Amino acid sequence: MDTRSRSDKEGFWRRVLQATLPLLIWIAHFAFNYGLAAAQCTPGGLRPGGPDRVLLGVVTAVALAACALLAWRRRGALLDREAGLAERVGAVLAVLALVAIGWSGLALSLVGGCA
Repeated sequence: MDTRSRSDKEGFWRRVLQATLPLLIWIAHFAFNYGLAAAQCTPGGLRPGGPDRVLLGVVTAVALAACALLAWRRRGALLDREAGLAERVGAVLAVLALVAIGWSGLALSLVGGCA
């Protein structure tokens, strides 16, 4: 196997991961927060007062910080004419992930308890 084709493939997957990392953070945030809320609101795992808001808030803050860092690092990709598609997509997805994480974090913070 040609080493050049192998390094091209490795570079491709690295670029794909960099572009989609904000969405992966959002997916992990969404799954953890709603999974925790559902687990704590089941009859077997019911805890007084509903889901643990402190834990949900900390996870949301960490996810927001990670996506904000990614957006900050890619802030010039949209204006740079030499930036590739992966860099531009990564910048847009970082902003979209920030909005999505904030929106789902806000929804969980408004839950009063387990009904």
